[in-house]
Amino acid sequence: MIYYQDTYCYYFWKPSGIASTFGKQFSFLDKLLEQKEKSWIVQSLFAFFGKEEELGLLNRLDNETSGLLYFAKTPRVFHQFKTLQASSQLYKYYVAEVYGDMSFLVASSQQGVMGEAIYTVRFPMVHHKYAVERMVAIRSPRDLLKAKGFPRSVMTEILEVQVLKDKGTSIVLVRIHKGFRHQIRVHLATLGYPICGDYLYAKSKHTQYDKLQLFSIGLETLV
Repeated sequence: MIYYQDTYCYYFWKPSGIASTFGKQFSFLDKLLEQKEKSWIVQSLFAFFGKEEELGLLNRLDNETSGLLYFAKTPRVFHQFKTLQASSQLYKYYVAEVYGDMSFLVASSQQGVMGEAIYTVRFPMVHHKYAVERMVAIRSPRDLLKAKGFPRSVMTEILEVQVLKDKGTSIVLVRIHKGFRHQIRVHLATLGYPICGDYLYAKSKHTQYDKLQLFSIGLETLV
């Protein structure tokens, strides 16, 4: 397995098509445990964390999303991360390839606190009433007819856009705080720019790609 480490965490690359954590399906954590006898990293994680703490896992990714999973090296790092996340004091970064030319967003972006251009998406989200595998963005009272439960306020920020004119797609850098199920996928699709390979929200276009083009690439603390 591909991994990287720094002072605080181990970082593993999760491929598309596998769950992040323990559940009904075989998960990335189950895969890690299979390596326990041969991996000193897994042994180190297991020395501090059990299955209840998900071996120190700090983030989860949708099954179809690829990219970095972060594992705390110590209980102190684990609890500090959870505290920062609860208070929205950290960002998680993703890169996605989407259908269409999103360059207009750069011109209509708001200026962030650090002077950067940011396009912010704030549609509340909720589980779909009829399609259990889908989520719904609430843009009008009409959307509430498809909602199951109460909408949650979430925010997705689009930081950079690079247009691939020959493909008719754009590469976008986005960030979120805590994250909600399918948040980035739904927000981008609701804007009219679904992620390439998204069989749920890109309709028939997803057949051009065999995997969802959404990748977890890192995080940043704000303190």
